[in-house]
This record gives sequence, structure tokens and C-alpha cells, in this order.
Amino acid sequence: MTWTLGQLRTFVAVAELGSMTRAADHLGYSVGAVSQHISALRRVVASDQFRRRGRGLVLAEAGRTLLPRARNILAAQQQAEMAMLGRDFRSEAIVTLGVFGSASTTALPKVVRALAERHPHIEVRAREINVETMSAAVIDGVIDLGIGINYPAAPLPPMRGLRWEAVAKEDFGIVVPAGTTRPSDDDLAEADWILPPAEELFGRAMRLATSALGINAKETHIVTDTAVALALAGTGLGLTLATPIMMSLGGTDVDLRPVAEAGGREIIVLTSPDPSDPVRAVAKVVTEVFA
Repeated sequence: MTWTLGQLRTFVAVAELGSMTRAADHLGYSVGAVSQHISALRRVVASDQFRRRGRGLVLAEAGRTLLPRARNILAAQQQAEMAMLGRDFRSEAIVTLGVFGSASTTALPKVVRALAERHPHIEVRAREINVETMSAAVIDGVIDLGIGINYPAAPLPPMRGLRWEAVAKEDFGIVVPAGTTRPSDDDLAEADWILPPAEELFGRAMRLATSALGINAKETHIVTDTAVALALAGTGLGLTLATPIMMSLGGTDVDLRPVAEAGGREIIVLTSPDPSDPVRAVAKVVTEVFA
């Protein structure tokens, strides 16, 4: 017995989306069909490809080994189909780029346009990845490279199988309702604050930033989604911190007031230590877009 292309296609979808339900929606299958494909593949390789983490699925050791090879098999099959239509795809490459909220809206369109002009043989496929797990996604081979965040106040630790480079730096500012002046130091100390969860890297960085302002922020509202935090700040419900790129997720009802003493963050590009030439080309374009 061996695997089928359908099973490999399902396996890749589950690996990239982290859920059988999302994979089923993406592929147009039932959840039962996806489960059958994964079970059949487990019997073929005699090992589990996934393990549970919370409500989602992450790659087990066998899955990390299989994923890049499954992608290659599916890409070769696609190239064979297209070659039958009289097209030569020997020079083409598919690169999977991990993005997060503000990076996807700010940089992704520019990256795709630049690559179409300079490297038309490279197809970029974006995957939205939680910025907190972007490093693991690169290491596990779920994506080829990722746009991530490093906070100098709470820096990323070195990781085996990962290389990253800072491509832009930006400072935190205080988000206030549009037309509102920068709060005084007393106002900062007394205000309600809208902050991300403390257990997240972003949450730790935000709390270090508020401490750098000389205050013990009143954590009234704990919000994970940056767009929601900006919207709440726009209503006057509380203060939060953001950067110019993060403000792309907000509307016209919020303004950013600079506070250099709060520090900031670095936009980084993450790859494996020895990426392929197409991945290097995409990384170079991403670097130029943020420069």
C-alpha cells in the first residue's frame, strides 16, 4: 500500500491550517473525508503525522519529515499537468510566505507586485500565521519564510534551524481618539489600558513599554486582536500602544501620539539557515519593501 495524491494534498492542508475542519472547508471535503485521508496516511507511514496542541493540530516528527516532500510531490504533479498544456514549468518555484495582520495588509501586495516584475517564475503563497508561532512554523517547514516581530525589550531567543534578520524598526506610540492630544503623565497613570494577554510575547513587550513610561498601567481590558484594541481606543474606552504599521489596522477614529521612551519593535524576516534561491529572492524583496 502507498499514499495517494489526495491524501498528500489533505495532509498538507491540515499541516498549513492546523485543523481538520479548516482543511475540509479549504478543500471542499467533509471533515470525515479529511479524517479518513489522514488515518489512511498514518497506516502507510506507520506513525502519527500530527499531535494535538490545545484545539488545533501541530506536526509530529513524522509530519515534519513528510511535509516538504509532500509539497515537492504535489508541485511535481502540478507541473506535469501544466506541461501537458504546452507550458514549461521547470524554472518555476512556489514559495510559502508566513504573514500576520498588519504585515499582510501593509507589505504583501507590494511584495507580490515586485516579485511579478522581477521574478515572474516565483509564485508566492501567503499563509496567515500567529506571529507568536512564526518561528516554529519556519522551523517545522510549514512555511518557507515568515515576516515576524522582535521586541528589543523582550528579544527572541536563538533557535536551532532558524535565521532571522531585522528589516525595519518602528517606535511605539500612544493610541488616542482622533483629534485628542497626547495624554499627560498623570493621565497615563490614571487611564484604563487596553493590553494583550501577559503570557504573549507582545503582551510582555507592551507591559515593559508602559513601565518605561514610568507608570503601572491599569490593565482594564485584555484584548488579543490589534484591530479590536484600536477600535476600542477610538471610542475612548482606554489607551493602548501601537506602531505606525499596526495603525494600518485602525480607522480614521484613532491617532498615534509618539512616545520615544516606550521603545518599539523590529520587523524581521525568518528563514531556515540555508534557504533555497527562490526563498532568498523573496526574502530580499520583503527586505526592500520594508526598507
